[in-house]
Amino acid sequence: MKRRSNAARYWWWLLWLSLGLLQAWNHYRDKPASSSKPPQTETRFVTLANAQFVEDASNDGDSFKMAHDGSEHVLRLYFVDCPEKRQYALVKNRLKDQAAYFGGLTIPQTVSLGLEAKAFTEQLLHEQPFTIQTRWERVFDSARSYALVFFADGEELSEKLVKAGLCRIHTKGTWMPDGRREYDFESHLRALEYEAKAAHRGAWGKPK
Repeated sequence: MKRRSNAARYWWWLLWLSLGLLQAWNHYRDKPASSSKPPQTETRFVTLANAQFVEDASNDGDSFKMAHDGSEHVLRLYFVDCPEKRQYALVKNRLKDQAAYFGGLTIPQTVSLGLEAKAFTEQLLHEQPFTIQTRWERVFDSARSYALVFFADGEELSEKLVKAGLCRIHTKGTWMPDGRREYDFESHLRALEYEAKAAHRGAWGKPK
């Protein structure tokens, strides 16, 4: 009798388990598979024409706010990193790295260079027509998106910053909308940087 009782309990337990699994399957079978990409990320570049620069306290040489089609977006350049425009605890090590990249600038010199880069970028975005290319690729988990900014002369903003000696080549790169590989465009930036060094432009002309 005890063996039959144990067997009955086993079959009842198996029946309830089967019913539970069936209900779970019915609940989830019609749900779409989740995507690993952020919902706004595009595989191809999207063109933002007629975007407008927005004055904001957080703007700097490589990151800035733009208004387009009724919305505002914070964009971050691919390929380049401009020095910080002020000192605070969270960027202490970054400022040291930036100072070392330019051959051993002081921290005050590096911050001054960051302010120059900010003014340089803002002047270009105020005075010259430009077109934004973005895939809405997020900068880590922030609200910023990586982007490229092209001017009427065909140059991208990172090229202009490198030529002026106002940034280091140091951040995420990308393949270009015209088909150039990431490596090829970065090599092109390195050549521009070499010219800026030889001409002592920007950071490369500051006394060490």
